[in-house]
Amino acid sequence: MYRLFHPHVYQGPLNFKHRKGYFEGWYYKFVTKENRSLAFIPGISLGKDESRAFIQIIDGKDGSTEYINFPLDQLELGYRPFSVTIGGNRFSLTGVELSDTFPFKGQIAIKEPSLYPVSFFRPGIMGWYRYVPFMECYHGVVSTGHKLSGTLMKDGETIDLEGGSGYIEKDWGTSFPSSYIWMQTNSFARPRTSFMLSLARIPWFGSWFRGFLGYLVLEGELITFSTYTGARTVVREIGIDRVSMTIHGKGRGRKGSLKKGEVIELSASRKIAGELKAPVTGSMDRRISESIDGRIHVKFFRKDSLLFEEESPCSGLEIVGDRKELL
Repeated sequence: MYRLFHPHVYQGPLNFKHRKGYFEGWYYKFVTKENRSLAFIPGISLGKDESRAFIQIIDGKDGSTEYINFPLDQLELGYRPFSVTIGGNRFSLTGVELSDTFPFKGQIAIKEPSLYPVSFFRPGIMGWYRYVPFMECYHGVVSTGHKLSGTLMKDGETIDLEGGSGYIEKDWGTSFPSSYIWMQTNSFARPRTSFMLSLARIPWFGSWFRGFLGYLVLEGELITFSTYTGARTVVREIGIDRVSMTIHGKGRGRKGSLKKGEVIELSASRKIAGELKAPVTGSMDRRISESIDGRIHVKFFRKDSLLFEEESPCSGLEIVGDRKELL
């Protein structure tokens, strides 16, 4: 029960064995004040043939990526307090410590994380779908945004994260969806503002449906929109490097949902994308492209009044699989 209501901690089998295969990964994104972006993804892969821990890296400067495997005996999991340590590299809710043998070296402090709220009726961003035991992939938002301090070093370059911003989310299950869109940013000029959206092909009782979830934090006010809140998406364009859509609220569910008369219009684009590994039945055998140096333009209307409009740099964007399934 503790793990159910604390989605940031490890959710998988405690004996590290799973007959269908299993993966779990935490996504830590960092953006400097000068708009240099980095992401680190510590995780675990329990495949049919091999089980490993890993850390992936993506550098928004040039889209370069790295994938580093570790044996499971170099994985340490903490619950109270939460932490994931792989090969001496520690990730937690208070910061990240990278060892001298890691490509990036140094320490990053996480300050004032804005944790996504969890309750019995909405145990995280997935809402009641979190209780469904056979989902292909579960998604959790850990921190919608926080402040950073510290420095990192790589190949003689110093990356100053003092005054920068960060974000943490995670995924776990057997496989990533065959088709999906994911985007995220919290690099808006307006403080305490963040946005995330995931739209995917969801297997369901031998069939499938197009499901979505996401949120807009507007100066500290959290507004959730998703399939389970009754919100509706109208996708205007899905290209290789561009997405645009409109989200109409309905307000079904608990307080904080996008309401009837509230509309979000968005467009996202990317230029430089790096190749990451993604899970298929637990094994990291799939290749996907992700940019963390894209741009997301967001408009928020309430009863036809434009309350917010801004474009954010250093945005994450993935467009994967058959785009027609997501229209």
